[in-house]
Amino acid sequence: MNQQIFPLWLDLASVGVGAFQGALFAIVKKRFDLVGVIAMAILTGLGGGIVRDLLLGVGRPSGMQDKYLLTALAAVIAALIYGKYVRENTKVVTVLDSIATALFAIAGTYKAILFGSSALVAVMLGIITAVGGGVLRDVVSRNTPQIFTGGPLYATGTAIGSSLFVALNETEINSDTTVVICVAAIVVIHMVSIRFRLYLKPALSNLDQPEKGE
Repeated sequence: MNQQIFPLWLDLASVGVGAFQGALFAIVKKRFDLVGVIAMAILTGLGGGIVRDLLLGVGRPSGMQDKYLLTALAAVIAALIYGKYVRENTKVVTVLDSIATALFAIAGTYKAILFGSSALVAVMLGIITAVGGGVLRDVVSRNTPQIFTGGPLYATGTAIGSSLFVALNETEINSDTTVVICVAAIVVIHMVSIRFRLYLKPALSNLDQPEKGE
């Protein structure tokens, strides 16, 4: 389908929030220098979308355009200004991480549908888009990616929100309204998971138990 019907505002919002969160993560949690902050913002803001576009085979990834890079750099400036007042308050980083994940997930699912992907593939690409930037951020900063550590239901909430988008996309609901509903659903799932500690357990939890005779 025609790539131009994909809402640019959704892509830029994803990049902006993702880059802002990545920059704030580098400033508040890692105390990186300016080069590190910029690099982290670009990785977090553009990484997932670039992987998505490469998997869709749409040619040059949309993230390799001036407007996306400028959005990421603007997010860095905003994070540097805001970072002066955040200090050790990591709750802001957590909330922004959830919002960025939700925006990326719906953007990835939406674009996959527009390019003729099946419902299952669209949901998968939504998840990949959502977690791609965060995984790159964590790997570069030498952290185990959160989605692998049995923490909050980030990937699970993303899968639910992306599936909801696929379902609502078949109805008469306005596409922008559908985006808002699904983004809100993902954020709510993430926040409820964190608030009530609804975490996934290790795949084989018995491995942490001592063997008989020890």
